[in-house]
Amino acid sequence: MAKFMLIKISFMAEITDAGALREAALQKFDADDTTSDDHPETADWHASEEGQEDRRKVATQDKTALWYLVDWAKVRGLLDGVPGAKASNLSIPRVDELEGTTQREARDAWGKREGIPWLVDLPESAD
Repeated sequence: MAKFMLIKISFMAEITDAGALREAALQKFDADDTTSDDHPETADWHASEEGQEDRRKVATQDKTALWYLVDWAKVRGLLDGVPGAKASNLSIPRVDELEGTTQREARDAWGKREGIPWLVDLPESAD
């Protein structure tokens, strides 16, 4: 009989060059083979109102650009090589922007959001 464990992994990304991030995301977006039932051809979908709105978000929002660039399927590989375990369901990942302009402020906001009080009380680390 199988036993299922939920493993929740979160990490923080520091956007060091928003322009480079967005440009890379736009290149990937433009090269993708995205389609929909209403627009079965890639070019039709990219030219559609839906496609243009998604492209605008990739071009203007760090959160959307980062989400678009990360290969979420690779998360399944985290359990590769673990004896007696395999990845099962992969929930849709979430990317949220954290408040703060320093690593400490962002870490504190993350700790408060996730309900991790000891994370907020950690001393400042040397970056």
